Amino acid sequence: MIKGVSEDLLKELKRLKVELDCRTWAELLEKLVRMRRVEVVIVDEDYRRRASEGVEEFIKLRREVSRRWRGPSVLEEFRRFRRHVD
Repeated sequence: MIKGVSEDLLKELKRLKVELDCRTWAELLEKLVRMRRVEVVIVDEDYRRRASEGVEEFIKLRREVSRRWRGPSVLEEFRRFRRHVD
């Protein structure tokens, strides 16, 4: 058994042990260490903050594009462009 960890962490480790089909804690640890290099992304506070800022900037850009491209003129321009391409 693992000692010195919180109940929540222990529950998560037990869930992973079953999910990853590990018979022993050592086998689970080995799989987790190997997975970390390839499949696991550690999200720290700085990464979360930068991702959140990126989402906010994308939403601002979407709003600006929507504001500028409103109205029938966009559709008309698109149709005119397609007539020239075809």
